Amino acid sequence: MILKAIDLSLMAEHLNIHKAVIEKLKLFFCTVDDPELRQVLYEQIVIMDNHVRVMINLMDPQINENITVEALTDVKPVPIDCKSPVNQLTEQNIAIEGRHTARSMALDNFTSALAMKAENIKNIHVQMSLQQVRLQDKYSHIIKKKGWVHVPDVSREEQIEAMKAFKKKYSK
Repeated sequence: MILKAIDLSLMAEHLNIHKAVIEKLKLFFCTVDDPELRQVLYEQIVIMDNHVRVMINLMDPQINENITVEALTDVKPVPIDCKSPVNQLTEQNIAIEGRHTARSMALDNFTSALAMKAENIKNIHVQMSLQQVRLQDKYSHIIKKKGWVHVPDVSREEQIEAMKAFKKKYSK
């Protein structure tokens, strides 16, 4: 199948971003000691490496019509050489950046899916987005468990005042 220009250009943009993100994640992987954080980083690297292979196959007019969401489950190990990582980031910064990267990739994939025309390509990109959301949640779990961020709550009174204001606004 010959792709629409929007599908091809969005995937080309993703492939360029994926290369940089995968390299950054490999650097993070080599820097951290926490086994849980290391596992999530590796999982993200493997998933994104799979996304690269799937998108390249989606560009191939000989086979792209046969590529389905199932292709996202065909993950392969990724070798990572950690001989001499040069990184001064803390595990806290790495976890937060990893979460941000997952959130950004989820948003990019979902936004692209909304613009794509080929149904299989659209569905695959929605699933790529959901995979990144799950990774974001794993990072959030680590960040919360380690106490690396604080999200303040509003008071009960502030919440009730906001609710009353909107009830009044929409009760007409």
